[in-house]
Amino acid sequence: MGNKGRIIFVSILVVLLLIVGALYFFNMNIPYFQYIERGIYNSLSPVVEFFSDLYYSTISYWQGIFNVDEVMEKNKRLKQQIVTLKLENLRLESYKRENTRLRDLLSFKNHIPFETLGATVIGFSPSLWENKAIINRGSNDGIRKKMPVISYNGSLVGRVAYVGSSSSQISLIHDPEFTVGGIVQRSESRTIGMVNGQLNNEQVNIMDKISWDADIQTGDIIVTSGFSNNYPKGLPIGEVEEINSDNYGLSQSAKIKLFSSLKTIEEVLVIKDF
Repeated sequence: MGNKGRIIFVSILVVLLLIVGALYFFNMNIPYFQYIERGIYNSLSPVVEFFSDLYYSTISYWQGIFNVDEVMEKNKRLKQQIVTLKLENLRLESYKRENTRLRDLLSFKNHIPFETLGATVIGFSPSLWENKAIINRGSNDGIRKKMPVISYNGSLVGRVAYVGSSSSQISLIHDPEFTVGGIVQRSESRTIGMVNGQLNNEQVNIMDKISWDADIQTGDIIVTSGFSNNYPKGLPIGEVEEINSDNYGLSQSAKIKLFSSLKTIEEVLVIKDF
């Protein structure tokens, strides 16, 4: 196409654009020109849409680059909020469990026939050779040595081994030096023996000195015998898990699975009088 042809083509295009513009301006409705209008619109729409998408994509990209510091800071704040909410949830769950234990402890305390004092466990002995806990009650609260200690469900936890003015040390039931007289709760048995703590075993004690012909079975409940003045009668100790022949068949021994969950003891009752 020569220069003359180009001039004619451009002139026709300009005239058409002027006519379409005039129709829009004067709001004229001529069917023939509507076809031309739609043709121009359909031809230009994909091009306009392409450049529009390209524009907004470019704007979004550069905004993301320029705002990356702001986004990272916002992400950091959100992570901190998540950690804070998790810690708050754990704290509330801990309060809920503590509240439940304290209600159970108070309910049990109201139904036992002896005088008790509530205490909180504030520490444990770090030694591998002894199993002891520390409570926040001492001589100022009327605590004395050898007083029995029970959990919120009434099971035997141990006894007071040392007393300070505002705190005391408890020898736990699974301490190797701990011994208590036990008896089978089952009325048709009433077999007796000595329940002893085991080194590095927080869940099982051994009941020995059981007569070779004694009626004792797996599943039997062992409670304090009350034959001494150190413990009240009938405090739950544990359940018979296994029975073995002992002393060349002259006696028996039994593994006792303890009722007290010693790893989770947080509140206890000290029996002051019985």
